Amino acid sequence: MRTRIQRALSFGLLPLALAAQGGCAYYDSPPRPVIEGAEDGVLEDPKAPLVLSFGEPVDPATVRVNLVRLVTDVEGNLVHTEEDILFTHVPEFSDVGGNSEFVDDNQALRILPNAALPIGPKLVLLVEAGLRDGAGNETKTQKRILFSYQFDLGCNKPTAIFKPGKYFLLADVKSPLKTQVQLLASMTVDPETGKVLGKFTNADRNPDSSRCAPLTCKSSEVCRLLPDPGCVAPSERAGTVDEFPDYIPNEAPPTGYSFIAEACVEDQPDGSIVFVSAPVDVVVQVPPVTLRNAQLTAQFAPDAEGVLRGTGSLAADQVLLGTTASGKGEGGLLARSLKDDEAPPNIPEPTP
Repeated sequence: MRTRIQRALSFGLLPLALAAQGGCAYYDSPPRPVIEGAEDGVLEDPKAPLVLSFGEPVDPATVRVNLVRLVTDVEGNLVHTEEDILFTHVPEFSDVGGNSEFVDDNQALRILPNAALPIGPKLVLLVEAGLRDGAGNETKTQKRILFSYQFDLGCNKPTAIFKPGKYFLLADVKSPLKTQVQLLASMTVDPETGKVLGKFTNADRNPDSSRCAPLTCKSSEVCRLLPDPGCVAPSERAGTVDEFPDYIPNEAPPTGYSFIAEACVEDQPDGSIVFVSAPVDVVVQVPPVTLRNAQLTAQFAPDAEGVLRGTGSLAADQVLLGTTASGKGEGGLLARSLKDDEAPPNIPEPTP
């Protein structure tokens, strides 16, 4: 007979619990939702239905789901806006952004968004607390399921949207350690094939503290102009990619570095661009960090002023801290293009 024994265990009453069940006891957990078909969090077809499996029948009245782009602040908290919400299912209302239906005797929710989901950016399916199975076992916290869609490098389609030039990128690394990587990039593009060649260079805060005059910064501080003037530690994270005026390229080892990566871009029907780079190793001397097979994936779209803005992810097959393997690397990515008069001088150019 299925029954809960968790309270019995917490009070040291295991013998009584076993006796009540004839010597057989087990814990009946709440539903554990997963996305069907995701390999290491990656799906292949953004046009196919998204199937959320619960592993057992659930009460449809307790299923509340939001599908959003993964956008976080510097502390890792979700900060998505209304524009980042791609689909919503709430029992009391009609679905927003698509349609859904329960299948397999309420063991799964089949979601069909109105439009193909974006390729490149990390997405997150939020399953709200209160999800309950037929026995009344209920989840107590929100479940976050991260995933993205695979984009195979082909470089065989023309692009009219992606432009060559300078870019500023922020990668908020979540694992194996939390840090932010700032990059200034120079990229070329073949408009006939969508092939991109980019050189990505470490960006440091500008050490010229005189920019903050009349403020006087300590020798251990640098000037920050955005979001407001002030003296900060050189390691302070950027809040947005629009803080690019505070950064300059630093290619010189041991603290500086650059890497060259090939990429493909593909124009999308909605006016956006998918950007995917080929895997490349990134080596930093100080501190000693190596990313094996690092890959940048993003979706760009022009804003009202023609600036290309991108959201996506940074992933690496292996991160070495010194010579110690520390597992896979992953994090969110924000990027924007820079106009000629906005880019700092001396951003290294890519060479084949």
